[in-house]
Amino acid sequence: MKFPRLKMRKSTRSTLSGLAIGAASLYALATAYAEARDNLLRFFISCILLVLLVMVFALIVVALVNAGRYVWRRFVSRELPEEEHTKE
Repeated sequence: MKFPRLKMRKSTRSTLSGLAIGAASLYALATAYAEARDNLLRFFISCILLVLLVMVFALIVVALVNAGRYVWRRFVSRELPEEEHTKE
C-alpha cells in the first residue's frame, strides 16, 4: 500500500527506519563506551559494503532468472510446426 505523502511503500519505510535505528544505536554504544571514531567509521563502511554486495548479487540472480525464463519461453516453449494432413 502506497502512502501518497511520502510516495514510498510501507515496507521500504520500515526498512529504512530500521537501518536508521540500528545506526543510531551503534553510535550511542560507541559513544557510551568511548569507542574510537575510526573503528566506528570502518564498521559503518564495512556494513555498507556488505549490504551493497548482497544487493548486487541479488540483482545478478534476478537478472539470470529472468534471462532463463526469456530463453525458455523464446526457444523451448515454441510450438512445433504441425505437419500438413493429407486426405487419403
